[in-house]
Amino acid sequence: MTIYLDITQLNKSRANTGIQRVVKEFLKRALENRENIFYKIISYNADINSMELLQNSEIREFLTDIQNYTFVKKTTIDIFSIKPTEPTILFELDATWNAPLNRALLYPILKENGFLIFNFIYDLTPIILPNFANEITAQNFPTFLNALYQHSDMVFCDSYSAKNDFLHYKESLNITREIKTEVVALGADFFKINTPLENHYIKRLLKKKYILFVGTLEPRKNQENVLDAFEILAKTHPDLNLIFIGKQGWKIEHLIQKIETHKLKDKQLFWLNDIDDNTLSHFYQNAFLVTYLSKYEGYGLPITEALQHANIVITSKNSSMHEVGQDFVHYILHDSTEELIETILFYYNNPTLYNQRRKHIKQNFKTKTWDMFYETIHPFFSEF
Repeated sequence: MTIYLDITQLNKSRANTGIQRVVKEFLKRALENRENIFYKIISYNADINSMELLQNSEIREFLTDIQNYTFVKKTTIDIFSIKPTEPTILFELDATWNAPLNRALLYPILKENGFLIFNFIYDLTPIILPNFANEITAQNFPTFLNALYQHSDMVFCDSYSAKNDFLHYKESLNITREIKTEVVALGADFFKINTPLENHYIKRLLKKKYILFVGTLEPRKNQENVLDAFEILAKTHPDLNLIFIGKQGWKIEHLIQKIETHKLKDKQLFWLNDIDDNTLSHFYQNAFLVTYLSKYEGYGLPITEALQHANIVITSKNSSMHEVGQDFVHYILHDSTEELIETILFYYNNPTLYNQRRKHIKQNFKTKTWDMFYETIHPFFSEF
């Protein structure tokens, strides 16, 4: 069996979080597989308007230095002309709705040539909350999704919430074609504190009593509501700090300006947009509380990352949050500044209960692993 994995978006963005994190963790395990599966890793080169086959040996090196690695051996392939003589799958794990090669054009030709098409759907933000999506994604996603509904053989979703959204939208389009779907939870075991921190600025931050919010700064993530609550708390609690960790997203210029010009910036308010996994793990480990008040999620990976570090997490009562957080997190309305303040003060003023809660999480929360993620997906390849 041959499986093609298109990593165009990972190769282009060189990102280490979000969807690209999923692609990276799957690739690590795919290249180690001892089954009768041959993985072919491909990436689209816009300069020559063609796919290129990458060497698996180079992929291993790439995964150890995503930011800087340059591929040396690349073989041009015409994917449109490949006519498999054995079971062959195009597995779409990356953000291929924004890939240069339009899936509405690619999928029908591959299907006619004998390919199977497997997809992974993380969420339907561009459909459900288009005003909160990246403009390019909002434009491309409906066309991509329609091609998927017409041609995909298997769709994985990261939560039942995402699966339900996927199927409900399919029904709303009056598409009756059956597509096999399966829920596969994402892993959260990629953090290992094994390197001492040398950055003195970071080390000083870690000694503070801080509320942590990890995630791309974008309207859907709702960081501004957390900042509004913190501004009120900071007036009477000068020992409290707020740290945002995440890259700048889209439609967020107002919040960025508010942070950059805030009177508490670099005093009690901090924003870090470029840290590695080791440093992020330290921030989780030392956080007083973690907040994640997104308006909608397909999964909510920072929730399970935080729980892995026995953090108390305050998160939203919506979409997939309860699937991820189960009974280990504190749920509130995502847009209630008052409820957020009350919850933070509850843990601030009750240290005994706070410590008991963290102990309970540490002893009872079971982390989903990336090995489990791979091993759940892998058997479906042989079903077709």
